[in-house]
Amino acid sequence: MCNRSIASETLAQAWASAQQVDHTVAAAAERESAARDGLAAAEAHRLPNVSLSAGYTRLQSEPAAAITVPALHINGLPFAQDEAYSAAVSFSAPLYTAGRISHGIAAAGAMTDAARAASALSRQELKLAVAEAYVNVLRAQHLNGVATSHVTAITRHVDDVEQLYKQGYAAKHDVLASQVALADARQQALQAANGVALAGAAYNRLLGRPQDTPTDLAELNDTQEPSAGQLAGLIAAGRAQRNELTQLGAQETALRRQADSVAAQRAPQVGLNGGWGKLQNRYLVDDKGWWIGVALKWDLFDGGKVKRESSQLASNARAVAELRADAADKIELQVRQAWLRWQEAAARIDVARAALAQADETLDLSRERYRAGLAPNSEVLDAETRRASAYANRDNAWYDRALARLRLQYASGSL
Repeated sequence: MCNRSIASETLAQAWASAQQVDHTVAAAAERESAARDGLAAAEAHRLPNVSLSAGYTRLQSEPAAAITVPALHINGLPFAQDEAYSAAVSFSAPLYTAGRISHGIAAAGAMTDAARAASALSRQELKLAVAEAYVNVLRAQHLNGVATSHVTAITRHVDDVEQLYKQGYAAKHDVLASQVALADARQQALQAANGVALAGAAYNRLLGRPQDTPTDLAELNDTQEPSAGQLAGLIAAGRAQRNELTQLGAQETALRRQADSVAAQRAPQVGLNGGWGKLQNRYLVDDKGWWIGVALKWDLFDGGKVKRESSQLASNARAVAELRADAADKIELQVRQAWLRWQEAAARIDVARAALAQADETLDLSRERYRAGLAPNSEVLDAETRRASAYANRDNAWYDRALARLRLQYASGSL
C-alpha cells in the first residue's frame, strides 16, 4: 500500500488522543480511585478511633439525694449542680476480631485489583475500537479511490464507444449499455464517498472531535506474516494476560474474603477503650479523671443471619469462578478466530496481487479487441468491472489482514 505524508495521524497518536477524552476510560479510572479509597478505609479499621465530646446541661433544680437529717436541718442532700459543663476525650481500638478486619482488608485489596484490571480493560477495548475505526477509514478511502477510478475508466470507454458510433463502427446498443454501466459506476462512487464520510464520523467521535473533521491517517505498514507455531503461544498469552480474567479472578477473591470477614462476626470480638473526662460539679472531690477498659462482644444467637450472609458471598464467589472458566474458553476461541482470519487475509493478499495484474492485462486486451471489432462491448465492461473488483479485493485483503492482526493482539492481551 502507498505511504502517506509525514504529518498524517498515526494509530499510536489516535490511541493517545482517544484515551484523553473517552468517558468510559475516565469512568473506569474513577472507579479505580474509589476502590483505592475503599482499601484505605478498610485498613483504617485496624487503627484506634479517637473522639472528643463536650456538652452543657441545665436542670430544673439541683439533683439531691432523699436524705433527711433533722438534727442538722438537712432535708435532701445535693450531689450535682443544676447546670454543668462536661468534656471528654475517648478512644477505642480492636484487640481481637477473629480475622474480621484482616479479611475485610484483603477483600478491599482484591476489589482494588479488580478495578485496576477493569480500568486496563477499558483502555484496551478503546484501543481496539479506535484501531477498527482507523482501519475502516483507510479502507473506505481506498475503496473510494477504486470507485473513482472505475468511473474514470467507464467514462473513457463511453467516450470511445460514442466516437466509434459516430463513425459507424459501433451499434447504438453499445452506447446505451456503456452509459448504463457508467451510471452504475457513479452510483457505486456515491456510496463509496458516503462510506468515507461515515467512517470518518465514527473515527472522529472516538477521538472527541467534530464528526465532520477531515481525516488524514498514516498508512499501516504491518507486513508480519502468521506462522503455524504462533497459535499455541498466543492462546497461552491470552489466558495469562487478558484483563477480563484478572478482573474476574480478583472479584472471586474479594467475595471469598468478604465471606470470611462476615463469618468472623460469629466469633468473640474484643476491644480496648479508655479516655479522660471532666464534669463540672462542685459536689465532687475530683471532677476529672481517666478510665480504661476491655470490652467483649459475642453474639451467641442471631437466627443464622451471619451464616447465611457468609454462605451467600461464598456462592457468589463460586459463580464468578465459573464465569472466569467460561471467559478463558471464550478467549481461546477469540485468539484462534483472529489468528485464522489473519492467516486467511494474508493468503488472500497474494491471490489478489496476482489477479490484479491479470485484470489489468485482460482489460487492455479487451479494449484492443473491441476497437478492432473482434470482441463485443460487454467484454470490455466485464473486464473493467473485474479490474475494479480486483483492486477492491486487494484493498479489502490488506485491511482485513491489518484488522485481524490488531484483533489478535487484543485477544492475546498484548494490544
